[in-house]
Amino acid sequence: MKARVSALVAVLVVGVVVVSSAVAAHKYVITSSKQIKPGTVGLVNLTHAARGALTGAKGDAGTPGAKGETGATGSTGATGAQGPQGKDGKDGKDGASGYEVRTWRYSKVDPESDSGPGYVGVGGGAIATVACSTGKVALGGGYRFTSEGDNGFNSQALSDGSGVIASFPGRMDWNTNTVKPNNNTGWIVQVNDKVNLADMTLYVICANAS
Repeated sequence: MKARVSALVAVLVVGVVVVSSAVAAHKYVITSSKQIKPGTVGLVNLTHAARGALTGAKGDAGTPGAKGETGATGSTGATGAQGPQGKDGKDGKDGASGYEVRTWRYSKVDPESDSGPGYVGVGGGAIATVACSTGKVALGGGYRFTSEGDNGFNSQALSDGSGVIASFPGRMDWNTNTVKPNNNTGWIVQVNDKVNLADMTLYVICANAS
């Protein structure tokens, strides 16, 4: 601060002319800062060099302050406008329809046989079939042996060695005694040679082909 005051005094010593309105002009030389009334000299009264002399050297950078606390979470913004409706998706494929279960009973008991009067039953190595309704295909199938007095679980096949060697979707060509190619409109079952004129019921589960 003393250096700044001394520089100010040095500038003022160059001379200030004071003109009196009542007497002839006189020159006054300021030889002390005490001769200057406080508050009467501003920066506009100083030369550019004097202003530069009053500027101090740049101080060292201060120590960084501590990290401030996280501010409060802002409020949720307003809900945006609803977007345009999307395009309709493509239609899916139709599911299975026209479900049905069909049976065919090969029985020695004429009144209960679908094979007609005089049928003697399924013998050893025989092939039995059941067909879906027209326009339907097989989804699954099966069979059941029965015997006289059977209450559902007393088939002679339990003990006489009767069994099934084939059970699959298809239809037979009885002219050639072969399976029709690419035809799944029914169910085919073939028994082994241990079957002795058994009663058998075939089942097929069907649905529309398209």
